Amino acid sequence: MTRELERLAGLAAELAPPEALSHNDLGFTLATSAADLDFFASGGASSAIYCRARVGALGEAECPAAFAEAALMGNFFWRATEGATLSWNETENAIYLTDRFDEGAMADAKALANYADGFLRTLHDWRARLQSYLEGKEVSK
Repeated sequence: MTRELERLAGLAAELAPPEALSHNDLGFTLATSAADLDFFASGGASSAIYCRARVGALGEAECPAAFAEAALMGNFFWRATEGATLSWNETENAIYLTDRFDEGAMADAKALANYADGFLRTLHDWRARLQSYLEGKEVSK
């Protein structure tokens, strides 16, 4: 784990009980009541840090044009993702929301809390859209 990830994990420890944090070689996971947020580094020469959370599984359904169109429109200039990106994990047949930020972007625990709140709002929005699709309802774009 990079020094920046260790620093962020320390900030997360100020916000959450010890059982809400787990560490691995790539970074750490912050478990919230809404979702598990995975923080990891990109590796290599880049100093980028990523936050990723699972939007949901598609199950037996394939990603149809309606949901794919909504996701692509949401990704276009990040208009419905607040700067994050939606992607499909083929192995899990699941949709993920991933955000990227530079080292030092979170100055303190309050900044990390504000960031996590915004990310979770966007995640909740896309979870609702995915659930609408899975229930056969029209997906908002």
